[in-house]
Amino acid sequence: MKRNTRKMTGSKRGRGTISCGRGWIAAGTLAAYAAIGGTKVAMASVERAGPAADGAAEATLPLKKFDIAAGPLDVAVKAYEKATGLTVKIVLPAGTVAGFNSPGVVGLFREDEALRQLLDGTGLNYRVEDAATMLVGVQSKDTVSVTEAITDAVALSKFTEPLLDTPQSITVVPQFVMKDEAVTTLRDALRNVPGISLAAGEAGAQGDNLTIRGFTARNDIFLDGIRDFGSYYRDSFNYEQVEALEGPAGVQFGRGSTGGVINQESKVPSVQKFLNVQTLFGTDKTRRITGDVNLPALHVVGGTSFRVNAMGQESGVAGRDYAEIRRFGVASSVSIGFNTKTRATLSYFHISESDTPDYGLPWFFNGVAPGSIRHNYYGLPDENYLKTNDDILTLKAEHEFSPNLNLHTIARAANYPRQAQITEPQICSNAPLSVPVGGFVTSLPTSAVNTALPCAFTASSDPSTIVVNRNQIQTKSVEGDLWDQTEVTARFQTFGIRHALVAGVEGGQEISNPIRSSYAINKINTVPSTMLDDPNAQQPFSGTGYISSIVHTKSESVGVYFVDTIKLGRLFEATGGVRWDRFDTGYNLWQPTPPAGGIVTAPVAPISRVDEQPTYRAAFVYKPSARGSVYFDYGTSFNPAAESLSLSVGLANSSAAPEENETYEVGAKWSFLNERLMTEGAWFRTEKDNARETDPTNSNNIVAAGNQLVKGVQFSVVGRLPQGMDIVAGYAYLDSAVIYSKFFPTAVGFPLANVPKQTFNLFVTHKLPWRLNGGLGGNYVGARTASSTVPYIPTSYSGPISYIGPNGAPAVHYEVLATEIKQVPGYWIFNAMLKRPLTERFELQANVNNILNRYYIDLPHPSHLVPGAGASALIGVNFKF
Repeated sequence: MKRNTRKMTGSKRGRGTISCGRGWIAAGTLAAYAAIGGTKVAMASVERAGPAADGAAEATLPLKKFDIAAGPLDVAVKAYEKATGLTVKIVLPAGTVAGFNSPGVVGLFREDEALRQLLDGTGLNYRVEDAATMLVGVQSKDTVSVTEAITDAVALSKFTEPLLDTPQSITVVPQFVMKDEAVTTLRDALRNVPGISLAAGEAGAQGDNLTIRGFTARNDIFLDGIRDFGSYYRDSFNYEQVEALEGPAGVQFGRGSTGGVINQESKVPSVQKFLNVQTLFGTDKTRRITGDVNLPALHVVGGTSFRVNAMGQESGVAGRDYAEIRRFGVASSVSIGFNTKTRATLSYFHISESDTPDYGLPWFFNGVAPGSIRHNYYGLPDENYLKTNDDILTLKAEHEFSPNLNLHTIARAANYPRQAQITEPQICSNAPLSVPVGGFVTSLPTSAVNTALPCAFTASSDPSTIVVNRNQIQTKSVEGDLWDQTEVTARFQTFGIRHALVAGVEGGQEISNPIRSSYAINKINTVPSTMLDDPNAQQPFSGTGYISSIVHTKSESVGVYFVDTIKLGRLFEATGGVRWDRFDTGYNLWQPTPPAGGIVTAPVAPISRVDEQPTYRAAFVYKPSARGSVYFDYGTSFNPAAESLSLSVGLANSSAAPEENETYEVGAKWSFLNERLMTEGAWFRTEKDNARETDPTNSNNIVAAGNQLVKGVQFSVVGRLPQGMDIVAGYAYLDSAVIYSKFFPTAVGFPLANVPKQTFNLFVTHKLPWRLNGGLGGNYVGARTASSTVPYIPTSYSGPISYIGPNGAPAVHYEVLATEIKQVPGYWIFNAMLKRPLTERFELQANVNNILNRYYIDLPHPSHLVPGAGASALIGVNFKF
């Protein structure tokens, strides 16, 4: 289990203390050798070696078993030489090497990774002298970058190869990027990934909502490799890194994953003792503190370590009066067996939130409502709330039968309670269809306040006269998850061909029990409305609320999969994988008797649906150099009818077959500057067949008949360069379109919802005079439509026209005179950072976000629009002990 082992043994590099017996010798050595070529000796990166003699395994790819205990460095180096067959030259005065202690290294590592672990905390580093020799010397603080190398692997054991040789677009957002940008949420971390766009939460499911390569990925967010099903806003305080795996992912992750998946990799205990505290203060009443404590006890139970991360935050949102964020979290974990063949980590994660939520601004026909409304709040802050209280318990265990055979399992119990009452501002009803100029509609848009009346406002209406409906979204629910995933990782040879096999089985149950309410009586919202240009947030709340539905959904699923990577000599690799899933969902719905005139929801007797589906994966990698690869990747995935644990009579019937997805990808990856700069680019094509559509005239008539297509290119760069220069950049071009629709034929050829044609991100940091380090970057997101089925809407109509209807009776309809694309415009925003160390343990950092105070829509939804935060400034103090 390469990745998890590596995580538990720690990967952070920095200055350690020298054992007191020879501390004065080591200190003198550091000073003396900084002047004799320390620059070259201390290079923090290693060139990849070529293949070993006699056709032995390549030095860059195979993992080797290391079991080197903590202790004197000279003893550790001898053990390393024995394990690798390499020679290690130490450029230090005779006898002084014994003044250094090594933390040791236990587990499966590449040779260069293992040596980096042995030197962790000593102040020493290494470089490759030749194919069989490593040169170890002193870091020269003034001339050598001592920052960590860029991440070269996905933490999940499902992926056996380094990123450079993994045939898929994978963007890892590491900790150093999130720290420089003062990232506090998953959403903000993902702004560093090309091809991902963010959207507002759905009406009955708040929390993170995103689109990956053109397809919704709300249910494709994972935590340590297991689906993180809850509807909540995810905080970054316990992230080791965030991994965006775009392209084929169905074999590894199961249902969904049309455009890819997001994996949040949690912090776990390590062998180093440390205490890190970060504080953040700023505009909009921002107050945030995080703490990270790691306490190793390496002589207990074969090597034990405890780690606790905690977070507390209170803040507003720049430019959005009344919106407030109040969040608290704690993540505790204990790992045992560092120095044994059986290792385990038990972790508990809790996060609670009590926000005053903001559903932003109303649509007005095809765009944002007019007027100076950027800062307007249409909710009722004394009555609006969003409360989550999530608990996640996870056990990870692994056993190493041999250096080439590992068994690992992860089990989880998660509980996601949620309560919300949020005001959604509305002016007119949404158009049910896109009707072209010259077409006819049988009715005009209705008022959102009273859906029995036509909308009284047009594009020429004075904004001061426009009335805004306060639609109340009230829900209470508990989502839950019981899951287990067990995998075996094996490396072996057949007929001289090397294999890296991952095979696994996973399964469990997920539940969702939402209770939804309504405030509409006789089609009229009983909650008072307000004015567009001058909303009264202090208006007393009133209205007749009642339960509109009580739902219980339970899904039981199981998946079996394997992925095999074979090494066809030094230049070629081939990967193949198959998965089979069974997804069994039961659903029922009922409603207590509503008040007179209230919405009556027809009860749904218990219904069920079972979807069984295979998925496939095939890839081929050509490695013209140890520093680069070119690949072809093909994969399938599927979306079952009850994918989001929501079902109906229409979805349960046999015609709503799973949506089927097929992806092709061709790409290349290359590393430069001794693996400190990773670049990758890809062309891809994803087609969805059997896209589900709901009949606009009958919500129970749902068919699987549509076809959607997204194709495009994307590029990304991540680097940690000398002189404190870090860079993360990405660009994606997405060409999306509806290519067939049964119920919405006029949508054919128009882009899919929330898919900008172009996205771009950049953030660069560099050393400045006076020990300062500065960063500057920005994001561009192109225009996005609100709906895949109704991409454009009528904006002008004729008067009523009489005609004889199909049944021979007189009727009235209206001719469409003008239409507009219903979309939000693209935008640029820019951010900056400045930090300076005060001592080796204290650092000041300042961040300014949205420097130009741009007004833009960040999170679109078909029924409301959430603007991005205005200009804000944050100042933080970071403590390291």
